[in-house]
Amino acid sequence: MSKEVLMLTQTVCPYCDRAKVVLNGALEGDYNDHIEFINREDNEERFAELRSKYEFLTVPTFIDVASGEVLSDSKPDTIIPFMEKHITL
Repeated sequence: MSKEVLMLTQTVCPYCDRAKVVLNGALEGDYNDHIEFINREDNEERFAELRSKYEFLTVPTFIDVASGEVLSDSKPDTIIPFMEKHITL
C-alpha cells in the first residue's frame, strides 16, 4: 500500500514530537499506516529533494502526495482536518 501523506521530521524537534502526540493521541494512531515518516537525519538526500520540491521551511511538515498540499504545523486544530481531508480510512 502506498502512503497518502508524507511527514517530514528531525530527531531533536519538540514540534515534531508534539505532532506525533496529535497523531497517536487525538487521532488514536488511526492514520499512521497511511503516513510515510521521513526523518531528516535518517534520509538527508530524500529530505533535501522534498524540501526543494515543496519549498517548506520548517518541520514537522505534512505533504499530501496526491495534491501536493503542504502543512507545516504541530497543532491539533490544523493536523486533524488535514488528515481527515487527505487520508481515506
